[in-house]
Amino acid sequence: MKNSISHNIKKLRSYLKIEKLDGFIIPHEDEFLTEYTPTSSDRLKWISGFTGSAGSSIITQNSAAIFVDGRYTTQVKMESPSDIFNFEDFTLDGQRKWMKNNTSHGFKLGFSPKLLSLNKFMVLKKLTEEKNIKLIESENIIDEIWTDRPKEPNGKVIHHEEKFSGKSFKEKKINLIEKLKEEDTDSLFISESDNTCWLLNIRGSDLDYTPLLRCFSIFEKNGKVFLFSNHTVEGQIEEYFRKNEITILPLKDIKDFIVSAKYKKTLFDPNTTPLEIAEIIQSNSSSFILKPNPCSLMKACKNPIEIKGSKKAHIRDGVALTKFLFWLDQEAEENSIDELTVEEKLLDFRKENKELKSLSFSTIAGTGGNAAIVHYKANKKTNKILKSGDIFLLDSGGQYADGTTDVTRTIAIFSKNNINEEIKDRFTRVLKGHIAIATSIFPKGTKGLDLDPLARKYLLEIGLNYNHGTGHGVGSFLGVHEGPQNISPLGSEEIREGMIISNEPGFYKENEYGIRIENLIFVKEKEDDKKFLYFETLTMSPIDKSLIDIKLLDLKEKTWLNNYHTKVFNKVSPFLNITEKKWLKINCDPIH
Repeated sequence: MKNSISHNIKKLRSYLKIEKLDGFIIPHEDEFLTEYTPTSSDRLKWISGFTGSAGSSIITQNSAAIFVDGRYTTQVKMESPSDIFNFEDFTLDGQRKWMKNNTSHGFKLGFSPKLLSLNKFMVLKKLTEEKNIKLIESENIIDEIWTDRPKEPNGKVIHHEEKFSGKSFKEKKINLIEKLKEEDTDSLFISESDNTCWLLNIRGSDLDYTPLLRCFSIFEKNGKVFLFSNHTVEGQIEEYFRKNEITILPLKDIKDFIVSAKYKKTLFDPNTTPLEIAEIIQSNSSSFILKPNPCSLMKACKNPIEIKGSKKAHIRDGVALTKFLFWLDQEAEENSIDELTVEEKLLDFRKENKELKSLSFSTIAGTGGNAAIVHYKANKKTNKILKSGDIFLLDSGGQYADGTTDVTRTIAIFSKNNINEEIKDRFTRVLKGHIAIATSIFPKGTKGLDLDPLARKYLLEIGLNYNHGTGHGVGSFLGVHEGPQNISPLGSEEIREGMIISNEPGFYKENEYGIRIENLIFVKEKEDDKKFLYFETLTMSPIDKSLIDIKLLDLKEKTWLNNYHTKVFNKVSPFLNITEKKWLKINCDPIH
């Protein structure tokens, strides 16, 4: 791996000399600026070996840097060779520091306008101007030198039926037309593939875990839609497009289409629209509006059918996870199970339900020190045996036509009686933060940043914290990470009725252990006081009671845990055999 990375960087540096560039930016995002990318678009991995879902690299003639956030500070050191790369902070201060130390006046920094959003470009421009660095728009150099680049995905497009979506495209279209009227605009450029798929009630198979059709689209105020994609449609989906005035055009035609359309006013999201397309819109529309795509918030607030489907999906998924936990506790032989085996076994249990479409992301299965890597991915080199006395972090999820799941459990391995007191203390503090979110009641208008301190309080009391958000939005048979909602110090979006969000505080001690407890929750309006909202938990799987220091829980917290476990047992047990049901009963018995 290291040899191929060195070879790739050498090729890039040769190309930079030809192009008279001093450096080049390689972001993680692809042309559609999606978090998850197909193999053919994972340029950051190709140049650096890093497999995380966020980050970027800058390669110069004399240095190589990779920028990651707090989730990946441990992982990047394992995946990218330290004798080639400097590991840098992804924050603005981190990027500013790198530029100060690695560039000089007139430094020419190349980038592809296809792979940066308008807003990211504006931030980058401001940073580079501080150092008199020249930003140079360039062809996508990586694609020029990546000679064995895999083929672009071109999977099947399917109709996401109303029995799952809860609303027809025609209903969504009427609502969106009203939004465009409010903005007095005649067109909306939809840069986000998930928003197009949600709006049109379609799904694709361009990514391993997210049922997306990678595409752009333009929605006109008359309800006509132009979908830009390299996919072909035929049969029922072709007829569906025809009936709903959805025209599919080749992706390469998008620039000429925008130029010829001559829209009077176009709305587009500067955070998600590639610079190249943003510049074309700005040059060829009479005026434009830079605002978040209204589809994002419409999609985030799930309708009753989607919530009902999510509940069904979570019971289904909870059965699979419970069967796995029973197997691990009762049937797995001590010191014979490793992380990769766990991944395969859990997938087998999920596959027992024929409604599973795919996993919702690559399973995180880490024991011991590997669990301290927030987004760990086991491989043959890092694979560890699960040993008695260790704790094991398992973060996984499934895609079902009626819902997307994401659940994390931290589990005491084999002998549950020799867990040290420090781990129990940290686990219980994480649990207390989880319960604080789960039981919160808050006024409408509350933002994610307002709730986030509730989850961190009990760790902060002893000077500890975790370096990731507390909760992210989740789609409905779409992305396991979905905006605009989140619970984090940066969560500026209001938490609204119908949103599905993860609740996942954690704690990580590097090279020793990792703890995370994650359930999905959805937002409900209080019936007795409609000015307030609260959460209902969707995930149905037992929490390991052997890791709890019961003395640290108050009565309210014990009551929540006991009520949650009663619900888990009632929902999941009808689908278990007798021995599995007995095991679940013990693991859901109340604590006092």
